[in-house]
Amino acid sequence: MKHYLLSLLIIIIFLSGCITQQKTEPVSSVGLSRVLSSETKTAKTSMPITFMLTVKNLASESATGVTAELLNLTGWSVEDSIQDLEELLPDDSFKFSWIGYAPSTPNITFTPVANVFYKMESNAKINLRVYDNVYLNTLKPEERNSIKEKSALLSSAISKNTQISVKISIQQPFILTEHSQRFPFVIEVRNAGLGKVFRDDTAYPPGESLANYFRFSYTSNSTITCDFEDEWVRLENGNKNIACRLSATEDDLDNYADFPVDFTIAYTYLDRASTRIEVA
Repeated sequence: MKHYLLSLLIIIIFLSGCITQQKTEPVSSVGLSRVLSSETKTAKTSMPITFMLTVKNLASESATGVTAELLNLTGWSVEDSIQDLEELLPDDSFKFSWIGYAPSTPNITFTPVANVFYKMESNAKINLRVYDNVYLNTLKPEERNSIKEKSALLSSAISKNTQISVKISIQQPFILTEHSQRFPFVIEVRNAGLGKVFRDDTAYPPGESLANYFRFSYTSNSTITCDFEDEWVRLENGNKNIACRLSATEDDLDNYADFPVDFTIAYTYLDRASTRIEVA
């Protein structure tokens, strides 16, 4: 009977809202993960407190020029509020730390925020295959049909877990049916992180006029043309599609040929982490 009453009391308290779940900050699975913490959640006035920001590189690319700044502590005295790290390799972690002295006014709750600003690239190395239609017509029907069911995207190696994701999907094969032909395909670019993209030449603190831009460039031993070449491109609502075209002629093919292309998307990125602390 006692166990029944205790269980009933817990249920009543939970439903009344006396027990609430603590809200957790969204965690990104791309770029640099960020956790901001303090050695205590309650500080006395004028007490020195250590704040720690732990970052880990979840991406397959290095983060360079990392800048971390501790903000939103009005009335506190914070030593070295802006700190720098030259490079953070994939899978590596780093801890930034600050000593802050609590203000003399008690009974105030603060939400410290750490800005994390860094440079990164998203890369895509692809291999496109073009077939000569004259060659296809010399094959058996089943061999010809098998080729025509394949994608022109023979292989791809694309950066993983970077804030700007890159997707290249080609369903149809590339088949040369004329003396020369231009084969179109689309590169889908998306802000996959929780922060904001800035131009790759942006310094900290970033100006808002430089937000939502990245630099797009490419190299190839074949004739490739894209909407942009070594230019800053603006993300629209976090997304951008870039149209490209591969040009091929009969002279380029010996029955078929593979054309490698390397794409680079360069940018800087601003992420944030926060925590809570009370001055009692």
